[in-house]
Amino acid sequence: MADSAWARALRRLDAVSGAHATSAVPLDQLVPGYRIALICIGIAFTLTGLYTGSELATSLGLDVGVRAVVLGSLVLTVMSVPAAIVGARTHLSTYMIVARVFGAQGSRVINLVLAIVLLGWYAVTAELFGRTCFLTAGLLLPGGPPQWVYTVGCSVLVVATTIFGFRAIDKLPLAAAPLLVALTAFVAWRSLGSVPWEQLRAVPANIAAAGAGAAVDLGTGISAVVGGLIVQVVLMPDMTRYSRSTLDCAVICIAGNGIGGGGALVLAMIPALAFHELDPMKYMALLGLTGLSFLVLVVSTWTINAVNLYSTGLVTATAVKGTSYGRIVIACGCAGTALSLIGVADRLIDFLVLLGVVVPPIAAVYLTDFFVLGRQDAGVITDDGATNINALLACFLGGLLGVLAFETNTSVTGVPSIESFVLSASLYAGAEWLRRRAGRDRLWRSALAAQ
Repeated sequence: MADSAWARALRRLDAVSGAHATSAVPLDQLVPGYRIALICIGIAFTLTGLYTGSELATSLGLDVGVRAVVLGSLVLTVMSVPAAIVGARTHLSTYMIVARVFGAQGSRVINLVLAIVLLGWYAVTAELFGRTCFLTAGLLLPGGPPQWVYTVGCSVLVVATTIFGFRAIDKLPLAAAPLLVALTAFVAWRSLGSVPWEQLRAVPANIAAAGAGAAVDLGTGISAVVGGLIVQVVLMPDMTRYSRSTLDCAVICIAGNGIGGGGALVLAMIPALAFHELDPMKYMALLGLTGLSFLVLVVSTWTINAVNLYSTGLVTATAVKGTSYGRIVIACGCAGTALSLIGVADRLIDFLVLLGVVVPPIAAVYLTDFFVLGRQDAGVITDDGATNINALLACFLGGLLGVLAFETNTSVTGVPSIESFVLSASLYAGAEWLRRRAGRDRLWRSALAAQ
């Protein structure tokens, strides 16, 4: 029997990823939980994380900002633990879990959404990468080319790395993570000695009066914190499928998305408020750390954005047929660079809030399918025509209602991220219950389960 187009696409995905993208991770390749937790912490302590902390500080102030970080990190931890457990129990990638729940065709829609989200992250990081290089060059050699030249140049470097040399540098983010954590903590400690504690807490009023920041409410701040790491939460199975136990999952989520993610934001707030600067490169230069900080930031940002583009290419490859992986990466790199040039990073908080509302429904549906509906024995979809309409509608309606709640300021909890998650989970569970009652229940099971 000839292979389906879906089966051929899955084999192609395995070929380009080389990391069990379409099969369960072998038991002999499982690793201790602390190693995965270190990777999560490293993702939190990136240039985009530092900028997010600065934006929150100048928009909320230290007191409200810290509350937003604590509550947002708690929401992320609660969401990520069950997602991590799904990965640990199935040892499958997020792509396969999504395919199992949404069906072969339905998963392409979800993967296309994830590809757009990841492309947005690539664009934000590309702009911040170019800005950091531009600022550093301005400190060392004033009068150089404009910022967009650095942005394009950095993006070309990332695209080339992703296509030709990704496997040679994919370990660098883990190696650079301890350096970036140490550098961020050191900068925060030095900044605390530059201004009195009372003045540090009062700075945002002066920034707002000068027009450098705009106040936002606590709920928006929490949603921004959630949006900053929500993609990592949805894709958590990609990491925890290598973990050994449920306890490891708890350690990974608490240390990575909770303490690590929250700690990065709080540490980034302090120098931003102390020096009235949003750009990490600027306040690090004021502390005499230009060379060291530039090296650490460039290495971490370069490799993290290569990971962003690599993931974007993999997700897009499952949604687009008949196109080589290299061409997909180049196209995504060009599109992301174009977005970065129009200043997407200047609306960072708005971007994060949007992610915090529209992305959680994806996790809500596959978690409901796994834990509430008990479809833990379902396997990989091979039917090209399969689509779980209930799952797609629940995702769409939950995200739409979450956006409306935010835009109209009618959120019941004050955190639209929570509402979009709960709404999607409830809608999906209810729709599947009605389908069972109507006798049209269709479980998504593998050929092995069907036998």
